[in-house]
Amino acid sequence: VRSSEKNATQNEGTRSGPGPGLIALGLAASAGVHAGLVPEHLRDTPQVGVCFVLATGLLLAVAGWVALCPGDWRAVRAGQVLIAGLLVAYLASRTVGIPVFQPEVEHPDALGVSTKAVEVLVLLCAARLGRTLGGRRSSLTQEVTR
Repeated sequence: VRSSEKNATQNEGTRSGPGPGLIALGLAASAGVHAGLVPEHLRDTPQVGVCFVLATGLLLAVAGWVALCPGDWRAVRAGQVLIAGLLVAYLASRTVGIPVFQPEVEHPDALGVSTKAVEVLVLLCAARLGRTLGGRRSSLTQEVTR
């Protein structure tokens, strides 16, 4: 990575406003909910419990990445992909089940729905911020297109 590209990424972080902080907070909140559900899921359905452990770790890792590198569009995109995957998994678990992991359809619950509402807000915030950060071309991309 060129030093000018690294400086540009760091400078973008100072111009990005509160968006990255809100995204990191939402990711961390989702991690907290998932972590709280780990014991129950490990006891009832161990394979789902392991997925909750993985989700918690990934959510915390990406939250930290977004918080520490607020101008890095890759962190924001990672958050988008992770949240989108969690939303799809929740929707599948409540509509058709997930073969091997949770074949029986579960009923929506208040905690799950409220967590998914927070995740949708994180996804929307990340999409808005991602357009801002991703819309800027790096000096490397500019050199290639010349």
